[in-house]
Amino acid sequence: MKSVLIRLEGPLQSWGTQGRFEIRDTDAEPSKSGVLGFVGAALGMPRDDDTTLARLAALELAVRVDRPGRLLRDYHTSGGGTFRGRPHSVFGTKNPVPSHRHYLADASFLAALGGEEHELVEAIGKALQTPRWPLFLGRKACACAVPPFAGMREVDPREALRVEHRDESVDYPLRMIRECRPEDDGAVPRQDVPLSFRLYERRHARRFVRDEWISSPSTARG
Repeated sequence: MKSVLIRLEGPLQSWGTQGRFEIRDTDAEPSKSGVLGFVGAALGMPRDDDTTLARLAALELAVRVDRPGRLLRDYHTSGGGTFRGRPHSVFGTKNPVPSHRHYLADASFLAALGGEEHELVEAIGKALQTPRWPLFLGRKACACAVPPFAGMREVDPREALRVEHRDESVDYPLRMIRECRPEDDGAVPRQDVPLSFRLYERRHARRFVRDEWISSPSTARG
């Protein structure tokens, strides 16, 4: 198995899987839909390319939380007021449309995406170094602070994150979220496997994940 490592770090990130309309949520870590959308942008994958999306969705994902960040909420309004002397309407109303948008501030994650389709994994690694389209951390307002490509490893995503270098000054176990079977202990369902990114036709399937902990360097030495 081969895995590509993806560094997801920036001033703001947002990985919503449930929020719609007035409330735009974010999960505590990148979703599979968000990571595959990020990779799809690097590859230049069109929204209606369901074949390539299915190949990406078949890859295994694991995410290491190097820095969880803090939750930030932005009260946002759209429309209202006037434009060129006329009322500015949004969604058929002349009043401002409010929304609460949630972000993770100053967070850093290391994602590993891998599988037996080595050519696809290698293509992802190359695309992350020279992306076809701009890359964002969940939303267009969330730019990357560091280059996303963090290397290739000849192991599965779980093992790649376990052995990959970490900041030794962070002297506590790091949380890792990895995919698992429904019957495994601690398995939690996530409705975030993208089946289609088509505009107005987005569909998602279920997967199961579990938390694991990666020991701190001092604990490992002891």
